[in-house]
Amino acid sequence: MINTAALFSTASLPGQAGFDTDAITGLAEWRLDTPLLFKLLIGAGTQAVAWPIYGDGADCPCVLAAPMVQAQASWQALSALMEPPRDAAAIVARSAISSLLAGSQAWLILDCVQLIAHDIDTPQYAAALDAVRAEAQALHAALLRGDRASLAPLLAAGSAAPATGYWSATAVAQLTDVEELGADELPFLQGLEVVGWEEDVLCHEVSAGGEPAVTGLVTPYGRWIVPLSQRYVDLGVYYADDGWITFATADAPAAHGVLDLNGTVVLPPAPGALYVISPHLLQQIDADGASRLLRLPDGALLIDRVDNMCEREDGYIDIERQIGDGDERNVCGVIDKSGKVVVPPAYSSVQEFGTKKKIAVVSQRIAGRFLFGLVNSQGELLAPCQYEAIDSATTSSPPKVRKNLIFAIDAQGLACMLTLDGKQAFAPLYPPAHHLRGVAVQSDFLYVVKDGMAWSMDFTGQLLEQFDTVENFKAAITAQLSEAMGLGKKKAVKRRSFTPAQILAKADREQLRAMAALLLQGDAALAARCVDITLEELAEDDPEVEYEGDTPAAACFFLLWSTAADVLGHGATLDWKAVDEVARIVQHIGLPALQDFRWTTREDGDAMAEGLAAIAAHLAPHQLRLVNMNDGEDTYFLGVVRAQDAAAFKAAALQAALRPVLL
Repeated sequence: MINTAALFSTASLPGQAGFDTDAITGLAEWRLDTPLLFKLLIGAGTQAVAWPIYGDGADCPCVLAAPMVQAQASWQALSALMEPPRDAAAIVARSAISSLLAGSQAWLILDCVQLIAHDIDTPQYAAALDAVRAEAQALHAALLRGDRASLAPLLAAGSAAPATGYWSATAVAQLTDVEELGADELPFLQGLEVVGWEEDVLCHEVSAGGEPAVTGLVTPYGRWIVPLSQRYVDLGVYYADDGWITFATADAPAAHGVLDLNGTVVLPPAPGALYVISPHLLQQIDADGASRLLRLPDGALLIDRVDNMCEREDGYIDIERQIGDGDERNVCGVIDKSGKVVVPPAYSSVQEFGTKKKIAVVSQRIAGRFLFGLVNSQGELLAPCQYEAIDSATTSSPPKVRKNLIFAIDAQGLACMLTLDGKQAFAPLYPPAHHLRGVAVQSDFLYVVKDGMAWSMDFTGQLLEQFDTVENFKAAITAQLSEAMGLGKKKAVKRRSFTPAQILAKADREQLRAMAALLLQGDAALAARCVDITLEELAEDDPEVEYEGDTPAAACFFLLWSTAADVLGHGATLDWKAVDEVARIVQHIGLPALQDFRWTTREDGDAMAEGLAAIAAHLAPHQLRLVNMNDGEDTYFLGVVRAQDAAAFKAAALQAALRPVLL
């Protein structure tokens, strides 16, 4: 639906005797804005009333109503001040307004609900409606004192539709969702060829047949947004979500201009192609390839020589300018959706800004190689491009922050940490002990090399512990990574599964209760209930369904955990990407010890490992341990056990062929 302001007349208001939505008469409408005339006619005698076509508006004031006699008097007073019409179109327009306002219904309604960016029955909506009401009262006062300056857009002899709106009795169609109607139902389409229904602009695209390339746009209630008489071609309706339509004329098909959704020319045709980037931005490309960024709606030049633009995941827009023959010589920058330069085009790349720190990694080609630095969202260079690498999750991600520090490798290959203002936390002295940054930097220390040996080093540059030779260290890390990725020579054991009958045949109720008690912090009664629920569900289950597990006991143990988690609220299933759920863990695991858990140290780049470590650290003073029921899966099957039960729990789980991890 295209946001629209509309004027209606009605014999009575909602709540009064005789009110009938079918008896409403349409008067006027305008897309995307509320014309000055609509506000003037509502004037000083306005009141906010409910409007039943909107669900939330049936009992809440959401539109403005004024006595029709006041609107008629305002129009007469305005007409006396207006310059005489100079053409037939102006005469017809004024006559139409006079005729429609002369109806016998008692009330004039201004519906601007769709243009208020808040929900009905909220303080913000009420304030926005009051602002429209105040503007209407101010215009009425200006009319009474003959203030021509305030009324100037309405007084000109050729006052155009943006100030007066589109007037027609069919404007009532805006009360409901506009939808495609069959061409045979619409008399104004007879004799025309319907090219198709354009949902983006809620119009039929039509042609006259004799000149197929020339098309127009008309609503199903007869409003011509683009009349065929304009002889427009190449209508770009796919930009309607941003509020614009691009077009060319049949006489100059290589020149393109811009219309708004009311069909008003915003930018006249100029040679070249046009691409709408956002509601406020337009790229213009000449026939010779020269490109520039223009502001909408006034067409002001924002940036000259822009070769490529691309919207980013962080809501900004990448811009690229070619300064040489090779792609490696291009420079990149970032703008916001209004066209404001966030990062000037001076870098080889600009990675995404984080959601909190608003810092991005940038690069420049210096002496034949790419070096990296940091900028903030004000475009300030925090760290100069003098680093071989700056840690981030991907080549487009924001820098990864640990303890408000960012891991980097300088141009000489030495490891260091950068503060959030781009300063070095310590003087770099040692290279990282591994080329993989995820290995070299841990949550609170680094692996570095000194005299051929691998050491751990804290974030202040202090060496902590010597491990082994660099070669042995790398070999050990490679073996661990290969095993974790399943690259070892050992064949994977095929997963087994069991039916409910097979699991029940092996179930030892007393043993299950003991296992459940470990999952439920020693609560024997709750454990017995957990076992009963599990076995009852198994007995009633589909006999052909199968549950995974290396043994029937493993399958049953996992079902016990599922019952404790899903039915009793003592566990949680979290996807490996569900980092945001960490802060809401108390909603998944309803334990008193987690009621006051707050994950307030969230940094850009934090992953599930940091989140689970934070939960474990919070539980530790309560003598509780966080457990992941089955290590090696993409999903975390979380539970909580008492510290005193940790060894027994792990033994029972291992006996059942599960691989629990206690944090």
